[in-house]
Amino acid sequence: MENQYFNEALHNFVQDFAYGGAIRHLVDLGYDTDRIIKEYHYPLSRETIDKIVRDHIKSKENKQ
Repeated sequence: MENQYFNEALHNFVQDFAYGGAIRHLVDLGYDTDRIIKEYHYPLSRETIDKIVRDHIKSKENKQ
């Protein structure tokens, strides 16, 4: 069980490192989940992209 938790955390870290910054930048430019999926072919699930988008928007709202 402990190994599974570590592997999942590592997987999430790698995905965020590889794609998170780009997705957050696109959100700042006004893109939404559907447009990101349509125009960019990231090897991420819709749920993963949507979570990054939602978390980034929430983070920006909390800073204001």
